[in-house]
Amino acid sequence: MASPSEGIRDWFVLAIESAISNRYGESGLDRQQIINSISTPKKEFGDLSSSVAIRISKGLKRKPDEIAAEIADGIAVSGMIKEVKAFGGYINATVDEVEYSKWVIEAVLREGDRYGSCSIGSGKKVLVEFPAVNPNKPWHIGHLRNALLGDSISNILEFCSYKVEREDYIDDLGIQMAEIVWGYQSVEKADKSKKFDHWIGEQYVRINRRMESEEGAKEKISEVSKRMEMSGTEESRLARDLSMNCAMAQYETAYSYGIYHDVMIWESDIVHAKLLERALGVGMEMGALNKPSVGKNAGCIVFNLDSVRSFAREFENPNEHEKVIMRSDGTATYVAKDLAFHMWKLGILDAKFEYKEVLLQKNGKTLYSTADSGRELDFGHADTVVNIIGSAQKYPQLILKAVLSLAGYSEAANRIVHVAYGEVSVDSGSLSGRSGGWIGEGKSYTADVLLEEAKKKAEEATEKSKKIEDRKLVAAISTEVGRAAIKFEYLKVSPEKPVIFSWSTALNFEGNSGPYCMYSYARAGRILKKGGYGYGKLEAGDYAAVGRGYDFELIKLMGSAGDAIRKAAEEYATNVIADYVINLTSIFSKFYESTPVIGSKEQPFRMELVHAYMITLSNMLRLLGIKTVEEM
Repeated sequence: MASPSEGIRDWFVLAIESAISNRYGESGLDRQQIINSISTPKKEFGDLSSSVAIRISKGLKRKPDEIAAEIADGIAVSGMIKEVKAFGGYINATVDEVEYSKWVIEAVLREGDRYGSCSIGSGKKVLVEFPAVNPNKPWHIGHLRNALLGDSISNILEFCSYKVEREDYIDDLGIQMAEIVWGYQSVEKADKSKKFDHWIGEQYVRINRRMESEEGAKEKISEVSKRMEMSGTEESRLARDLSMNCAMAQYETAYSYGIYHDVMIWESDIVHAKLLERALGVGMEMGALNKPSVGKNAGCIVFNLDSVRSFAREFENPNEHEKVIMRSDGTATYVAKDLAFHMWKLGILDAKFEYKEVLLQKNGKTLYSTADSGRELDFGHADTVVNIIGSAQKYPQLILKAVLSLAGYSEAANRIVHVAYGEVSVDSGSLSGRSGGWIGEGKSYTADVLLEEAKKKAEEATEKSKKIEDRKLVAAISTEVGRAAIKFEYLKVSPEKPVIFSWSTALNFEGNSGPYCMYSYARAGRILKKGGYGYGKLEAGDYAAVGRGYDFELIKLMGSAGDAIRKAAEEYATNVIADYVINLTSIFSKFYESTPVIGSKEQPFRMELVHAYMITLSNMLRLLGIKTVEEM
């Protein structure tokens, strides 16, 4: 169903198209060009504006203001549009506020928690991979950005009717895991007083120090790495066990943030399914990859960069001619593994993975994992693949798409979306005085500690609130406020830009923060409670109470919720939702401060407006993974 704002816009576009056709015949414009001409004018000029007259004036060899006046005269007002006028070459339309208010509010109340949703993804499957953190450490604040983006983008896509598969890739092979396995036998048993991911992260640092001083360590680790890829070896079993324990500890962090997955895909299972050999075979057969017999890359499998200079400007370096995909000793690069994985994701290569149930998650959904025995399930084979990966990985992602394209899968390559995100840093002095990161040496800040501190700071602020009637709820409310503070601070920033986390903005109860949005929702709820609102239907005459003030500004913004959601889905941009929420809560605040609700003769209409606002705000916050609370 079209959003109210989209419905009005469609009517305006069709009216302009008809008026142009009746007056001038063929104008050379298609409907999309008319759509692109639509904008929102200053309030004094109306609610919709079109610059189409300016666009066709050159072809007609007439002044834009004359053409605009003629087009406006050719539009018969009816229904939602009460006036169409021309000014300065623009065609401006004014919406009938009574009829439009009725449309918006009834749509919100009718659709409830589905208001703003759409069907653009109906029948399509999207696979979203996140956060794919190596199983040898806890999540730090950079990993958290990956996870929050993946979770929110998945929410948005699901709200737009896509079938979304939330996938986590676990790298239980590779040199980092080999180092863990090599050093594990000589370290103390896991400290059960610590989360396993924190403990193994500390051990990893110690093992690296040991490697630097122990003779022959690198050769031994290389041998461990090879044995890890063989089925049934002690090294492969140990790598899987340690990785699973670490992943489960990482998932404790995920669940504390309300983040869940559908399936874990293990690199060792990809290797055992021979996907890598098959993928490289396809690449070699199609001429996308080759194996030189001479030169510095003799014996390696390489990708010829000279053949894709025009594919992306990143390939324009004249001094770089080949990209190694598989080393001469048989070890695969990141790109090789990624190529095999994506050929499975996109359904180019089939793999008879078997899956087992890992656990029933707190959201009521089962988490599955690839395994050496289990049952076949319908994972992978997606229409679109979304990879949440840091901006530093842009080049490997381009190589992946270029190899697929040269191998004859350009259409599939175009279905890979890289959501690149910037680094996360901490505003100096804004966090606690703890000196360490996840290893206690100032390298990073863990997602676990960040949330602990958020809860603590939120509880300090919430304790002061006189609005919370049941004081037993303070801790629970503080937990949600703390989560909201972190999530909104991360997700309001465009993914490609860096995030500088600061408590002064994250826990700002005055505006532009998750806690403020939650407070706005609770404030609206108090209005309804105080006014004895019974959630009834308005009479037709009640809508006449709407004016041209902040009440109608709020209605217009609520009417465009679906537009914001669709844009966020198409651009994979959580900041679009956050920007909308900031605008929505700002307009509501102005409405609240300037417009009496309880005791006014317009009370029935305004109470229903407040109710519609709560539904709209709740829906938008839910897409960001933020829960609302009734008291704050």
